[in-house]
Amino acid sequence: MNKKIINVPKRIKFLMLLIPSLLIGFATTMISTSADSGYTVVKKMTGNNANVAYHLANNSKNAYLWNGTHTKAKANLRNYKNYSWRYYGKSVILSYNSKRSVYYYIQGITPNGNEASKIRGIVWHGYLTHGVNPNYKQLNNINYRYFNTDTEYLDYIKKSPSQKLTREVLKLFPNTQLSIKLTKAANGASPWDWNSPTVDGYKNILEFPTVQRYFNKRFYKPNISDNNRFKLIKDGLDKSYSQTKRNALNQYQIGIYYYNNPHRLIDDEAPGFTIAIPE
Repeated sequence: MNKKIINVPKRIKFLMLLIPSLLIGFATTMISTSADSGYTVVKKMTGNNANVAYHLANNSKNAYLWNGTHTKAKANLRNYKNYSWRYYGKSVILSYNSKRSVYYYIQGITPNGNEASKIRGIVWHGYLTHGVNPNYKQLNNINYRYFNTDTEYLDYIKKSPSQKLTREVLKLFPNTQLSIKLTKAANGASPWDWNSPTVDGYKNILEFPTVQRYFNKRFYKPNISDNNRFKLIKDGLDKSYSQTKRNALNQYQIGIYYYNNPHRLIDDEAPGFTIAIPE
């Protein structure tokens, strides 16, 4: 059986070859456009302070977290209402339509105090305000390094579910002022394993080595309750430093740190408390 030979006009052949090329070119253009946000990096600035926390200034507004070149949105921070955001002192100036904006490099601190969150990137600095997320009733085991004032730290201690033991211990020293500065100066506020404890900026440091170890859930019975832990602390203090003596410590300040998760320990932190007079 003979096959018919169909002659395709040259113009049609040309169009048949041209259309796939146009489609490929169009697709390439679309990919390129989606990858180029129009933002250009003007300047990168680095810092070395990783102990600064921010939180959203307005939880009801969208606040997008981007990759370092502002070409991909990684998260909407309004979906992480109880997070705090760790700022590393690094920022970048981006330009868009000749307008420059400052973006901060940040990483999430979860409500349970996890500082190794995978949520990280850059965000416009105007979405943030300084300090730990103030929704303290939803926060647990936040590191003391991120608090800036005595008022902030005390408010967190009063409201955080993880700070029940801290609240009870502070009641044992009713006339001694809480100090975030002393807490930071003592690197967690426990000198229980020091032979001759010294804290920069403070004098007359009081040691309570027989009770300090009860604060550390990693090294002392991690499974006992905070109530039992407090009983051990109070009994030890009553034997070595009476309530009458503790009531007289009105010239002193107290630095204190506790977490109720034994896996939260950082090697150079020592949960506990330090009492001293500022110089």
